[in-house]
Amino acid sequence: MDIPAILIKLAGAALLIWTIRSIYIHVKEKRKAEKAGKEDVQSVSEQILNNVLLYLWLAFMLVFSSGMILNN
Repeated sequence: MDIPAILIKLAGAALLIWTIRSIYIHVKEKRKAEKAGKEDVQSVSEQILNNVLLYLWLAFMLVFSSGMILNN
């Protein structure tokens, strides 16, 4: 295996680990806020749009980083 392919796989692995860590932290914070009874002051439409954007970004990063690892 050549050096660029190894570097791409390492970058993909780093991005995958970072994304999984971000998902874990997000879920942990949501559960903590839910238990504490804290409510955001965002409107419902703003919450929906923020969550859609966040989850689409996380899904993209999972696919992108997995593709960097598997396709090179």
